[in-house]
Amino acid sequence: MADPGTADVQAELQDYLNSKNINTLFIQIVESLLIEKPDNPIGFIVEYLRKKYPDQAGPAVTSSEKTTDAPPEDDEDADSDEDEDDDDDYVGDMDDPEPPKIVNRGQRRVSVCAESPSESMNTQVKVVPKSDEETARILEILKKNVLFKHLDSEQMNTVKDAMTMVKYAEGDCIIKQGDDGDNFYVLDDGAVHCSVKKEEEVVFQMDYGVGDSFGELAIMYNAPRAATCEASTACSLWALDRVSFKVILMKTTISKRNIYKGFLQQVPILAQLTEYEILTIADALQEESFSDGEVICKQGDTGDTFYIIKEGTAVCTQKDSSGAEGEVARLSNGAYFGEIALLTSKPRQATVSVVGDLKCLTLDRKTFKRVMGPLQDILMRNLEQYNKFQAANI
Repeated sequence: MADPGTADVQAELQDYLNSKNINTLFIQIVESLLIEKPDNPIGFIVEYLRKKYPDQAGPAVTSSEKTTDAPPEDDEDADSDEDEDDDDDYVGDMDDPEPPKIVNRGQRRVSVCAESPSESMNTQVKVVPKSDEETARILEILKKNVLFKHLDSEQMNTVKDAMTMVKYAEGDCIIKQGDDGDNFYVLDDGAVHCSVKKEEEVVFQMDYGVGDSFGELAIMYNAPRAATCEASTACSLWALDRVSFKVILMKTTISKRNIYKGFLQQVPILAQLTEYEILTIADALQEESFSDGEVICKQGDTGDTFYIIKEGTAVCTQKDSSGAEGEVARLSNGAYFGEIALLTSKPRQATVSVVGDLKCLTLDRKTFKRVMGPLQDILMRNLEQYNKFQAANI
């Protein structure tokens, strides 16, 4: 019989993981470890967190310590007045996670384990055909789920393709509290009742309907189920197993990283950087979508963001001294603009507008300074050599 305290410990742990976005943070750390394969993984993780979350990666604060309103120390040079307005910028759109505290409560630890990464990478991810209606429903649900919403469209579609339909009759047990779990579920039809017991007494209940999902914790690691879920009616669910999810993340991340590296290696101002430094920038790129006719940047405005066109077309226009505006260039996949904005606040030299739908990879100056640190000084020295490309800069 399971320890009576196990259920509430599991519920507490899962609540903590969800509230602090720990699952998403673990995904990012594991992805980076598997790609870089560092000899010193602990040191690598420390450096990764310092670069990606500089404000949170300082000395740990215990629950007994009171926070103050004093601003964090800033090690960046104070000679860049144009960066003062960037103080509220953040790296990425994920809620900043706090480093988890290791607390020994004298209770038995709940088992958490994972598959060997090498074994996972050899797994072939299946593709399960789905109707357009089913595809739309699954994608809509995934976009709202905390574990999946950070994925790009390619990763999201690959996850969707790998999901398998499973059916249960009324009264069937889908997952049982305390059992090992390895599937994440999306309810496609029917209803599911969820309950949590503590010392044989039900302490929590919840009903799931069409479009709801459960089992996110199992997708990350083989943690015991924190609740029992039973089919209230005959129901159909889309299931995704843990190994497939990890393989999808690893393979698509490596592929995406190589594509981004190829884009960045075409930027002259970054030519002096090593492959590792280029990959560091690649990891910081964010994907952003624009609609037909939307203006990405306007001539004369102060620039602080670098853009690479991933998919689509943009048109560049300039006004001459008389105020007449004319097209000067069209940009397509792999083209870039705004690279000088990574180093200075020079006004944009042209207006860039979208033709059709457009996806861009973006990097703002504040993030660039955080992830590259003193390397920006090297790039600043390259600005003089870069003048020959100035006519193409925006």
